[in-house]
Amino acid sequence: MLSRISGRVGKQAVLQSTLSRRFESTAKAAEAVSALASRPVAAAPKKKRAIGGFRGGVVGFLLGVTTAGAFGFVYLIEEYQKATGLVLNSVDELEKSSLKVKEYVKKIESVEAELKKVRESGATQQQVAQLKADWRKQNDLLIRDHLELKAHVWEIEQDVDSALGRTSSKKK
Repeated sequence: MLSRISGRVGKQAVLQSTLSRRFESTAKAAEAVSALASRPVAAAPKKKRAIGGFRGGVVGFLLGVTTAGAFGFVYLIEEYQKATGLVLNSVDELEKSSLKVKEYVKKIESVEAELKKVRESGATQQQVAQLKADWRKQNDLLIRDHLELKAHVWEIEQDVDSALGRTSSKKK
């Protein structure tokens, strides 16, 4: 629509300029010029403001910021997923190692319990020394009793030999 209006205005301006040049001296020319001048002329189109460049810049800036933000967000999400995956892997490894540590702790506790039982049922060095001393006393008593018994048997043999009248070749 705007191009139509500007086209008409442009035609009228060209027509006026050609008429005024051809018929400068005639009365008809003066009337034609006055008739053209008295006709209502469509309003000249408004000049476009220079704001279009500014609008385009703002729109471009916003489009660029949005695109950069979207790519940044996607990158951030990918990095977050990678980091989460690494953390989950390390948590799994930690869980496995903690299970191994628990197994080792159970083994150590069972060995400690067995060691405690052995210590309770086993003798200490002092008890072993006391047992050795008691055994030596008992052995000494047994040897002494054996010697006393042997001496007593010898005396009985001497008495039996003297009663029978035999001479004994054994001497004490």
